Amino acid sequence: MIDDMLQRLQARDEGRLDQLEQDIWERERILRAAAAANRRLISCQGLVLSLAVVLSAVGGASVARAVPPPVTDWFDGAVQSAPATLLFGAEP
Repeated sequence: MIDDMLQRLQARDEGRLDQLEQDIWERERILRAAAAANRRLISCQGLVLSLAVVLSAVGGASVARAVPPPVTDWFDGAVQSAPATLLFGAEP
């Protein structure tokens, strides 16, 4: 069993040492390219998120301006803003 493991380990490490430095620099180039791609992706996601927040704020502000303000009366204002009145309307 140990002999099989040692043979697999030796077969895995069949690389040539004269190519080691070139392999290391190639892997470094691949990792740097992947990191640059991740930075671009994160930047695009941040841009989309910022755009969504700004558009939501603009949309909410425009809808809030379109709704008329509630009528406030010292005696009747509390009844108009009661939860039951807001949900079901004012009933006599």
